[in-house]
Amino acid sequence: MTGDLNSALPVALYKTTAFLASAKQMQAMDTATGQVTATIKPQGTPVDPGEFNTDPATPPLLVTTQGTATVLTSFVVKQAATGTQASHTVVEVHATNADTGKVMWRLTLRPPQWDGSSLDMRAAVVGADGDSAVIRVSTNDGYHAAAYGLDLNSPRQVWSTDKVRVDAVADGAVVGAVFSDDLGTVQRPAGFDVATGKRLWLGERSYDVKTSVAGQQLIRVQGADYDSEENYDRLVESRTNRVRQTVLTDIDDAECTYDGQSTLVCHGTSGASGLDASNGEVLWQLPDEQADRIAPEVTTAWHGRVYGTANNSPIALDARTGKDMPNPRTTPLLVNESVGIALDDSGLVAYPTIS
Repeated sequence: MTGDLNSALPVALYKTTAFLASAKQMQAMDTATGQVTATIKPQGTPVDPGEFNTDPATPPLLVTTQGTATVLTSFVVKQAATGTQASHTVVEVHATNADTGKVMWRLTLRPPQWDGSSLDMRAAVVGADGDSAVIRVSTNDGYHAAAYGLDLNSPRQVWSTDKVRVDAVADGAVVGAVFSDDLGTVQRPAGFDVATGKRLWLGERSYDVKTSVAGQQLIRVQGADYDSEENYDRLVESRTNRVRQTVLTDIDDAECTYDGQSTLVCHGTSGASGLDASNGEVLWQLPDEQADRIAPEVTTAWHGRVYGTANNSPIALDARTGKDMPNPRTTPLLVNESVGIALDDSGLVAYPTIS
């Protein structure tokens, strides 16, 4: 895998299997043995992401379709010319049975040509809700992006929209930024219905809009107002844009991680905090001088636990209270009920989860 730790690992966990994605293939690995049990490759020729594209792969997405655990992943490929039909750069979406590693179906999406820049593309499975999933296709320079809505039962493409970069799905809505100019520098945060692609709301003109999942119904929206140039950082309802909370501003360079259950954990260079993922209410904050507690460096949060390091040792916190829990053996970057994925001098290492 290529990339760095400034973005999510291109890995999805299902039971004791890790699905590792790259620009050219996805591998299913048994985390107990390290054995590769399946390799999924696109039918077209994978497009070289380029030497300066340090993060071409994005995490696969685990969903349930027709009662089957399914892994969705996407590849940017070159579709060969046939007869009088010219070759094209397209996106292949693959659905793989998570238990067997067998490909269930494939879909091909044909993005806009974008003035010849389509050879410099990346694709990502943004999220899913019910029987619908959303794929993002964008150029590496950030000037162009489009979104595609899929019906996972058919399977088929249901809708598409150009000049929008989507990043987060919650409560039947996908949220991102609509481009207001040709270069994508002037943007508006916006929400769309996952199943139909209908626009649900449109925010103010902005710069540098970023969106991420903050709860089952909440999205974190960051940006800078185009007119006043003032930064904003808030939690909004995904379907209405109703502001529920302003993210804590006393945490420098705050990143927020949803634990997939009930808590949003925000962390940065000056501290960490836990927010209720249903309404944005602050539950706890660290450091706490009165209790003589320091703030950890958070690596991930999952189902009620926060993982990270403090005093050069792995730590775990209760996500709802911020209280210390028994220390884990290592500091995972990704975790589920069966396995934790960590980084050491030898690379990525899998550890069994101990309850």
